[in-house]
Amino acid sequence: MKQINVKIFSSAVLKYIAMLTMLIDHIAASGLIFLLIDADMSTRLYFISRMIGRIAFPIYVFLLVEGFVHTKDIKKYIIRIALFALISEVPFDLAFYNTVFDIYHQNVMWELLICMIMLCCIRKYQEFGVVFVGAACFIAWFLKFDYEYIGVLAVAAMYFFRERIIYRNISAAIIFAFEPTAFFSLIPINMYNGKKGKDLKYLFYLFYPAHLLALFFAKHMLQ
Repeated sequence: MKQINVKIFSSAVLKYIAMLTMLIDHIAASGLIFLLIDADMSTRLYFISRMIGRIAFPIYVFLLVEGFVHTKDIKKYIIRIALFALISEVPFDLAFYNTVFDIYHQNVMWELLICMIMLCCIRKYQEFGVVFVGAACFIAWFLKFDYEYIGVLAVAAMYFFRERIIYRNISAAIIFAFEPTAFFSLIPINMYNGKKGKDLKYLFYLFYPAHLLALFFAKHMLQ
């Protein structure tokens, strides 16, 4: 009997899934949904959209680890994330907090940046892995990154259990237990075929600040 191959998603396809689910989430989180639809319907769609949006972050975490493992130039990778973290901060604060800068909330790219640095430290000094994870968790919590210590733990689990799919799935389910729909992200993640797909990496980076700005302007046009 012919075995069915379920490893059908490239990293590019995973990024498209993450981008779409993130956009759905942010339309609700930004409050735009309440300006587009009547109150009763928008309230229901708000919660549905937020649940769909929980799928995005674990996929981005998985792709960050894959990128770390396979990149040929880790310094350029870190610089790229840092650059887009800076570029995205004002759009992030405008979209969600209607201010140019909110000291109590930082966009998720900062979390990905500190996680990338953490992975570099772990790879160089494996015996201090727990220390680096703990330090990154504290920084993420103290600086109010979007997912705080949860994001750091998710990246660490994805990295340590990269070759052990069952352990990876169990650890992800535990870490994101407070957001049950995040578990559905494991379906496309487990269907990853190890291929890059069509390389549009700058589109994925640019999409984050661009869609946040679009949400901000859309809200103000409709108000």
